[in-house]
Amino acid sequence: TCQDANPEVDRRFRKWRIRAFWGTWLAYAGFYLCRKTLTIAQPELMKEFGWGASLFGVMLTGYHVGYATGQFINGPLSDKWPARKILTLGLAATVLLNVAFGFSTSVFLMGLFWTLNGYAQSAGWPAVIKGMSNWFSLRERGKIMAPWGSCYTIGDVVGTGLAAFVIGHTAKVTFTNPAGHSVTYSEWQWVFWAGAAALTLVGVLAVTMFRDKPQDVGLPDIEVYHQIAEPVAEESSSSIWRNTAEIMRQGPIWVLAFSYFGIKFIRYTFMFWAVTFLTLERGMATDIAGYISTLFALVGLLGTMVASYLSDKVFASRRAPICTIMLLGLMASLIFFWRAPNALLPLAIGLVGFMTYGPDFVVSAVAVMDFGSRKGAATAAGFVNGMGSIGQALSGVVVGWVVAGMGWQSVFYLLTGIALFCSLLIATLWNRVGTH
Repeated sequence: TCQDANPEVDRRFRKWRIRAFWGTWLAYAGFYLCRKTLTIAQPELMKEFGWGASLFGVMLTGYHVGYATGQFINGPLSDKWPARKILTLGLAATVLLNVAFGFSTSVFLMGLFWTLNGYAQSAGWPAVIKGMSNWFSLRERGKIMAPWGSCYTIGDVVGTGLAAFVIGHTAKVTFTNPAGHSVTYSEWQWVFWAGAAALTLVGVLAVTMFRDKPQDVGLPDIEVYHQIAEPVAEESSSSIWRNTAEIMRQGPIWVLAFSYFGIKFIRYTFMFWAVTFLTLERGMATDIAGYISTLFALVGLLGTMVASYLSDKVFASRRAPICTIMLLGLMASLIFFWRAPNALLPLAIGLVGFMTYGPDFVVSAVAVMDFGSRKGAATAAGFVNGMGSIGQALSGVVVGWVVAGMGWQSVFYLLTGIALFCSLLIATLWNRVGTH
């Protein structure tokens, strides 16, 4: 509490911090309602239009390019202007683009809408990180962000589940294609419309729940309230370029960015390729491989909580030690996954998820708030996540090339090397603590 204890201020802070936590959690989880729609609808689109996998590969690449580009732009914007406003615009644009996709029959328009959807969704992460940095101080972020980090895992599961449920319950259409074959497909449009409707409800609730910072509701600055520092200057007092340049001059931000490039490369390699590896290399049935692959994210959720909590509880708000330790653990887990017999693969992929998601979340969420400071938290989050998104986009292409040219064993050599590089890089911040 603040120096002059005031029960009414304490009560109002508790209320608004709870609202900030759940408002930002709902907002970011909600984006997944319109992020996994194409993944589920894709087979039905292929049946109706006869399009090949390469076209959808281009669409997915467009999404990644839009998302990565948006991170670099929306981060600074969320520091300059109210993050809640940027978040609202991102949510609204995501809804409209998914509705438009559902009405489209042109591959060009679908590709355009999906690329723009990636850009719109990129408004989410910098904005929610900015909001959380304004309501929670450095010394408590690890413990608070531990449960908050469940937003993108639970959002992924719910978004995928909703889309799968809708596609399974929509009307079936049968027609004869030009080759004379009878084709039946589900009305895929409802996947996009249902996701948009759900996100509308979630988005309205989310942005209604929280405000950008305590001062917006007549409360003192969070650092002053916790007797840590004097009030920070208002974000609007400096230009976007000056604020961005100030953040980019900080060495730790670059360390986090290059580390996250590698971490997200590994994470998305498993998201894109785990089922294929288990099916083609280990001889599993596709459905069994799919079930096993879900353990990567589910156990990974536990990893985010453990890593965030320990960074505060054990390492006194130093984020690098737990990341370094878990990345070294990731190296061992990757080797175990590659060598494990089929019976132990569920355990192995769970360990890989645990060791991947822990540093993934601490680097992209907790550490960027610390080293970006509250004044530049969104800019730092956008830059680091943007670099990570480039790694995410490259993982599909690079891994596919390595598998085709050198086999799966070389993939695991590559991933283990990347994990080692990231651990050594982030270890350079071992004794560093962020700024308020």
